[in-house]
Amino acid sequence: MDNNISPIVEIHSLSFAYPNAPHILMDINFSVLPGERIAIAGPNGAGKTTLFLNMTGLVQGSGEILVKGLRLEKHNMPVIRRTMGMIFQSPDDQLFSTRVYDDVAYGLVYQGMEKDEINRHVQRALSDVGMLNSIYAVPYHLSLGQKKRVAIASVLSMQPDIILFDEPTMGLDARSQRQFIQIANQLHQTIFIATHDMRLAATLCRRLLILDEGRLVYDGSLQLALQDPDVLEDHGLEMI
Repeated sequence: MDNNISPIVEIHSLSFAYPNAPHILMDINFSVLPGERIAIAGPNGAGKTTLFLNMTGLVQGSGEILVKGLRLEKHNMPVIRRTMGMIFQSPDDQLFSTRVYDDVAYGLVYQGMEKDEINRHVQRALSDVGMLNSIYAVPYHLSLGQKKRVAIASVLSMQPDIILFDEPTMGLDARSQRQFIQIANQLHQTIFIATHDMRLAATLCRRLLILDEGRLVYDGSLQLALQDPDVLEDHGLEMI
């Protein structure tokens, strides 16, 4: 890691447990430079989504999380939420309005942005994901792939520096998977992709973090991990 560049995300000794599921995350430590693309892999229940929820402040464990040098705590959350956006595994957890426009504009309205500027941001974000023609559609009537693209647009409209994708291709057909890869390849932000799909990870990322039973068991080159069957198989991941 380049010592002359400050990390955009730092996680120190992060641990987290739900009341009925202790030790979901245990002593997680890593840092990420601006512009990195990080794949976070591991078997189901390894803690990938819980890590993201901690990083966005939706749940809070012990330890320390820094985003652009700001400690993730209540008085910094307005700034951090403009810096980091998360796309959930299920778009139905993210889309709740009666029009696509309103879902993509929601965060901008909350920020108090002027109407003309909101319109520009919404149209740009929808154009970036190929959904501008559906700007006034009802999200409920869209396909899963279209819903996921609208959810991405709702985050892109906020122009965050960091984007977290939780199992972004889960349930998608081959065409929708290709559309997601095309969108992700055009992004300039720091990107985290939680997935168990090593083909997707290898397509979009160079660095791999593997979580297993709540512990960070690998942090290094994704390509090197792919060349070592034991690294993947020992942690429930398939070779490609």
